[in-house]
Amino acid sequence: MIRRMLACGLAAGILAFGAQPASPAAPRPEDRTAPAAFAAPEKERAPRGGPAEATSTCEEAKEAAGGNRPYGCITRISSVRQADAASGSLRAAAGVPLPTNNCTGDEDGYWYATRTWMCEIDPNVHYTYYDQNNKWLGAATFAVAQQLDLDRLSLTWKETDQVKMIAREGTLPANLSISWTTECKSACAPNSTKVWEEQPVGLGQNLEKTYSVTNQPSQKYDFIDHTYKLDIHAAGTIPLTEPITWSGSRFRCDSKQALGNTSGCVVAWFTPTLSVSRAKFGSSADMIAWAQKNLSGHWGLKGTGKPLSRLQNAQQQKDNRRRVCETAWTPDQTVAEVTCDEFPFASSYESGALNGIQNGSECAQVKAVQKDSTGVLATDWPTVTTIGTVTGKEVCVRGHIPSSLNTGVGSYYVKLIREARLADKDEFWVQVTA
Repeated sequence: MIRRMLACGLAAGILAFGAQPASPAAPRPEDRTAPAAFAAPEKERAPRGGPAEATSTCEEAKEAAGGNRPYGCITRISSVRQADAASGSLRAAAGVPLPTNNCTGDEDGYWYATRTWMCEIDPNVHYTYYDQNNKWLGAATFAVAQQLDLDRLSLTWKETDQVKMIAREGTLPANLSISWTTECKSACAPNSTKVWEEQPVGLGQNLEKTYSVTNQPSQKYDFIDHTYKLDIHAAGTIPLTEPITWSGSRFRCDSKQALGNTSGCVVAWFTPTLSVSRAKFGSSADMIAWAQKNLSGHWGLKGTGKPLSRLQNAQQQKDNRRRVCETAWTPDQTVAEVTCDEFPFASSYESGALNGIQNGSECAQVKAVQKDSTGVLATDWPTVTTIGTVTGKEVCVRGHIPSSLNTGVGSYYVKLIREARLADKDEFWVQVTA
């Protein structure tokens, strides 16, 4: 979001699951396709604040002009508080549409994201032009649009920036132009990209440019946060104040940290959702849904419980599995292909073994219920029923579940880890679907 609200220039303004999961394998080329383990991702708004309010009324530009020359200034007024009604009517009268990207429909100056892209559209950048006597001469409204497309299997990403004059009135300098610079810290190459420099712009003209930036290879997690600088000014004039600046496009890159032998970048603050289908996983999916509804932890249930978080340490996963599923366990042989299934997953920090239990008998106990004999396990064993007394305060559930249903959920979790590039302690939701 834009932080500095003012700029000007001479003559114009400057502007698991029960079965132990295998470690995620190195992604294959086909893994770049749409992730099947995800529930349909809906973009989330960035948690770090909202659009900044204007902090100046062009007094700084007026003072710098010294009362003996025309001047211009830029302000950004939040659309959240209904900025400048006159500008809005002007834009409607001009019939100029806003620039478009994945944030179309959310043109409020906030950053939005999924795990693999970020965007924002800000329609309220205002340029105002005054004469040397501080008399208003004219004004223009600009929309700024940005989108970053990340690659979970590459340290290079693409950014597409747009600037568009969407309304104007009165008299403006004939040579009004745009300058834009994107800057990144030392982890990036290049560190600075001049997107436009004194690029002429007129009503309805959409400036658009796509460019690439690369995270310098490292053996750690790098958190990338760009700074953007925008000038709107009369080309060739001398700047009187600094350009407006903003940031907020924060994401994470790593090399061989979240996933072995691969490098990539994701929006770490976006929480993905593991989709577990009853049609595919029958009683294993029903056990998760039962626990989310009936046990006080409501693990992974969005809107009610807290998300789960990935546990990356393989030895700790095995230890968790052993404590929950290999202590006080007698498999119910009336269940086909019976195995011990558990939730929360052994490869999550929410595992019962990390939250106080000494053996699996302290979990709530359930078993698969047979409904049919078609030979399709998800159809034949679609639900669970409780065994013994359940208080609702148990920190885990342990189930007698057919093996392929149990391991199927586990394989989907591994797929989510790969597709979302989940690192240790990265959070995720679990959604049971039809």
